[in-house]
Amino acid sequence: MIAHNGVEPPATWSDALAQGSWAAVSAPWHPSILARLTALPTIESVDGPTAPGPREARIVAEGMRDSLPSGYRTQVEDSGGLLIEASAPDRDALVAAVLDGMPACRAVPGTQGVEREALVKDFHALGTAHWFLRDVTTGMGHVDCLDHENLAEETLAGARSWVAGDFNTAKNRLRAAFELLSGARERFYPVDAYLIDICLLDQAMPGGVLNDALDARAPVTFLATARTVETQAERDPANLARLRAAIAEGWADVAGGAYDEADEPLLPVESILWQLRQGSKVYREHLENRNVETLARRRFALYPMLPQIGKRFGFRFAVHLGFDAGTFPIRPEAKRLWESPDHTNLEALTRPPLAADRPSQGLRLPWRLAQSMKDDHVATLPLVRWPSPVAGWFDDLRRMFTYAPVLARAVTLNDYFHLTDRPFETFGPGPDDYVTPYLAQAVARKDHQPVSRRASHARLRARLDALKAMRAMAEGLGTGSDVTEGEPLVDAEKALETGGLDEASAVLDATEPLWAGALARGIGGTGTGGRPGFLILNPTGVARRATVVLPDAALDLRPEGPLRAAQFTEDGVVAVVELAPFGYAWVPRDTNFEASPAPSGTLTVKDHSLRNDAIAVEIDPATGGIRGIKAVGEDTARLGQRLAIAGLTGPDGQPAASSMKCDGVEIEYGGPALGQAVSRGTITGPDGRALASYRQRVRVWAGRPVVELNVSLSKIDESWLATIADADPWQAFLSCRWAWPDLSAMLRRTSLLNPELTEADRPETPDAVDISTRRQRTALLFGGLAHHRRHGPRMLDTILLAGRETAREFSLGVVLDLEHPFQGSADLIAPTYVVATDAGPPKTGATGWLFRTDHHGVAVTAVDYVAPTEDGRGWGLLFHMIETTGRPARCRLRTFRNPSWARQTDFQNEVIVDLPIDGDAVLVDFTPYELARVEVTLG
Repeated sequence: MIAHNGVEPPATWSDALAQGSWAAVSAPWHPSILARLTALPTIESVDGPTAPGPREARIVAEGMRDSLPSGYRTQVEDSGGLLIEASAPDRDALVAAVLDGMPACRAVPGTQGVEREALVKDFHALGTAHWFLRDVTTGMGHVDCLDHENLAEETLAGARSWVAGDFNTAKNRLRAAFELLSGARERFYPVDAYLIDICLLDQAMPGGVLNDALDARAPVTFLATARTVETQAERDPANLARLRAAIAEGWADVAGGAYDEADEPLLPVESILWQLRQGSKVYREHLENRNVETLARRRFALYPMLPQIGKRFGFRFAVHLGFDAGTFPIRPEAKRLWESPDHTNLEALTRPPLAADRPSQGLRLPWRLAQSMKDDHVATLPLVRWPSPVAGWFDDLRRMFTYAPVLARAVTLNDYFHLTDRPFETFGPGPDDYVTPYLAQAVARKDHQPVSRRASHARLRARLDALKAMRAMAEGLGTGSDVTEGEPLVDAEKALETGGLDEASAVLDATEPLWAGALARGIGGTGTGGRPGFLILNPTGVARRATVVLPDAALDLRPEGPLRAAQFTEDGVVAVVELAPFGYAWVPRDTNFEASPAPSGTLTVKDHSLRNDAIAVEIDPATGGIRGIKAVGEDTARLGQRLAIAGLTGPDGQPAASSMKCDGVEIEYGGPALGQAVSRGTITGPDGRALASYRQRVRVWAGRPVVELNVSLSKIDESWLATIADADPWQAFLSCRWAWPDLSAMLRRTSLLNPELTEADRPETPDAVDISTRRQRTALLFGGLAHHRRHGPRMLDTILLAGRETAREFSLGVVLDLEHPFQGSADLIAPTYVVATDAGPPKTGATGWLFRTDHHGVAVTAVDYVAPTEDGRGWGLLFHMIETTGRPARCRLRTFRNPSWARQTDFQNEVIVDLPIDGDAVLVDFTPYELARVEVTLG
């Protein structure tokens, strides 16, 4: 007798009550009990039971005794029946209580053994299957077509065989009983139905976690990163060998894709590609050279470009779900074609799973399955769990699979996609449809860098990509042979992408000067004629007016050639230099007073304002923030900025605002190259108490259309830090608050370099947000600070401090009227390299480039060297390129020498198309938002 008999339990039903119901229903199917019965156990409602009769045993599920009608216990006693009230939700304990109440069932001949006990569990599973099938039939609104007479005959005969010790006969009778249940389901649902068991694995798990799933021999899909597989290979090689055998036999599968559980939607493009590239390598190494076909994540990692990237890595299927947290769109269908903005798609599972470790989820399983049978062309129900513990009903379910597909056929994820038809309908969620949980998760696990870690990673990734491009250029020029090849950069990249930021930084510090020197020798040679100077290297695909420090340069250095302005500061002589994409510029160390000065950018510093020939900034002397940023010649400021604290309350307990109070503004540099203003002050709470001190530096350079903003925090109130340590980081934080005057302005955030219109309250991006009006575009550059909170139609907070954040220095920027925001974000964090030369300029001139594109909307995210191949093809270069405007494009990729051959490949090096060559250019055609891998042979 249970609650909610014959109806779907409510979502609020507790696990304890569900466990009690499952135990009460399945316990009487113990063969010792069945062997003494003349009919199979039945189920009825605890709050409306039938009248008791003689020789009847009635079991009340644990936790439901108070639901019995008044006087019912007395009625049972008077009828000569037996009422057993479960006192615990444990099935074995309930079986013992039933056997105690029914002495005739206690005597079981023979000794206990593994086979005997396994068959006991199979009989219990039959009871659970009978119950679930009844509810599926009810949920379908179908008449009962089960052959109850034959079921009872087979089941009771099997139980008697078990009592007699004839286990083979008992097993055969059980199989016949399960097949009767399966046949009944196939009558009212004669098409395929599938159950998918997804077992989550984690890198931290010890050896032996695969035992239970592999021992069950029921179809299972392990969702595991490549790093988890690698770890299990070290800790438990025997079980990994069993897993490989199970995959070969077809009843096990591995889904995954990435090497580690990374925060992919907020990572740089090259970090995402490394995760999948390294993951593919490790999977093949440990799974007998098998590729994983189904792209899936345990942690949230969904974003619009993922189907395209996954397709380029050879994935055929995907799971459009996150199993920990995060927000993503749920489709009513079991699967759809998940489409990227470039119209690449993957066949994706979209049906949310039931948790196989929750007793309450099991009682909903037949009703969810019945709903799928009514709504879907092919009924589908996924289940998700950790290796242990699992709910009792799930263990029963796995035992059903070994006998017959009573409720549905159990399959792996891979088999599910292969056995079902490919859907026709597509869906393509945009960036606003996904909300990451990363910041809240980092605060919850007490990370000391929940905000700044992402910015540190972005800057290190930019350095690594620049270093790899320098290496490729040096190798192409023939000067890379004297630099140690390979391992340091491989190790640095792995350390960076697995959280070892300090280790990666140390390798880069040691390696960058070597490759910068090698590239400089390739460009400038080793001659001694000419003037001493500096070779400035730009190993990024963005044209820049970069700021560099020129060691030992003349203090009175004047503009000349690509040198636009220079000035002596406390860091030395700083200069603004014009650089081509993947290019270089030579500037002299000393001034040539005989030559006429070259034109330079203008820079004006007056009172609290900084101005160059493109942009004007005014500092607010009252707050120390930025009163206004505007283009030169404009009357109205486009943007203002200040520091703010969210989550404060006033004396009345209502939300209250913080205040920014300035102690003074100092103009530290007034040109000719650098205008720098520094404001100092405090951020106070509603009660006037100082919560933090700040130092805010604003820089404007001659000829450079960017405002650089550096924020330093100190003397932060410990009591306030304690209040935000475990608070919701989206409600309590210290931020850089931006404000703009136009209520109709549109916000576009970059999503993997593509600017996408956003109306989200939390438009997360580590790169840029573009504030657009009909005539103006103002890009906020974040330098890897990815978490932003919108306030109304004209304010945005960039979170600097939340949780236990220990960083106190933050760098941001603003650029005006930039058509492609990714160029500004790359310019903000990408390094330039300065190499002193004894002679110059190079024979090729004071400026030059090694390769470039003629389409500003196509970003080159990586360049690598390709060694000569055994088939006689010479050395070459490998380019990663992405179209960012959302329009078809033909791009000319020009190189410093004429290519002999070019092709576009996927990320498994399979050829997509051979590319035409026109002189020094390779012609690459892009579909909107396409990510391309282009290999060019130059040697």
